[in-house]
Amino acid sequence: MTAIFRKRLMGESGSKIAVISGGSSGIGLACARQLLSRDYDVVLLARDPERLRQAKIALEQEFKAAVNICPVDVDDGEACAAAIATIMDRHGRIDWLITSAGIVEPGMFLDLDLAAHQAQMRTNYFGTLHLVQAAARVMMGRPGSKITMIASAAAFVGIIGYSGYAPGKFAVRALGEVLRLELEPHGISVSVAFPPDTDTPQLHRENLTRPLATRLISQGGGVMSATEVAERIIRQAEAGRFLLAPSPVIALLAWSHSFYAPIFAWQQRRILRRVTHTRTDRS
Repeated sequence: MTAIFRKRLMGESGSKIAVISGGSSGIGLACARQLLSRDYDVVLLARDPERLRQAKIALEQEFKAAVNICPVDVDDGEACAAAIATIMDRHGRIDWLITSAGIVEPGMFLDLDLAAHQAQMRTNYFGTLHLVQAAARVMMGRPGSKITMIASAAAFVGIIGYSGYAPGKFAVRALGEVLRLELEPHGISVSVAFPPDTDTPQLHRENLTRPLATRLISQGGGVMSATEVAERIIRQAEAGRFLLAPSPVIALLAWSHSFYAPIFAWQQRRILRRVTHTRTDRS
């Protein structure tokens, strides 16, 4: 065993520190792989301790490097602050924060209860805010520091079936717009990623309850792999971009959504009318 291998395995490499929420699966886990390949030391955050442990084992076997884990519910602001404090006690620095934790419960607005709206906003927006607020305070003054928040393609235009999900992602985008300006003087580069449908366990669960109209609308966008999405997010963030668009379609949407929104709304109305008529004919 070489000295470098021993240091990385024991977490003593002196590498930059990346903290990733939602790090036990999906895009968060794929981002961890990207940053480990760039010699970052990685700290994974997620709610489920067992899934975190499994992710840690898999990554350590793949990269021969120590991976730290910290179970935390991002809905809990005090728990997030405590997690960041623990990371600082252990590593003394945070160089890159990626907020990938999120949930989605699709459904037509009249079918979703208030609890579903509250849960999605609590995790997708406030869960992001909790970590960013705690981490930004300790990242100030370290040139090259980065905060990357994972939003969604649903943060650009309204999409039928996402009345509980999209508002939180719109809010993440707005937060990024503000923090991009406010944190820049402190040496922190802020970016927001807008992944399309991505082949993750969450998408598989989501597909079980997507309304028909939502499924038809989503068909045109295709599905990307988590690896491909993460690679493009990390590469674009390293290049200093603010809007991180993993696909050409998302890149186009990012720059033209204000013009495209009325057209997209018209397309969705057509689909919704078709679905409604189909249901009426069957009843």
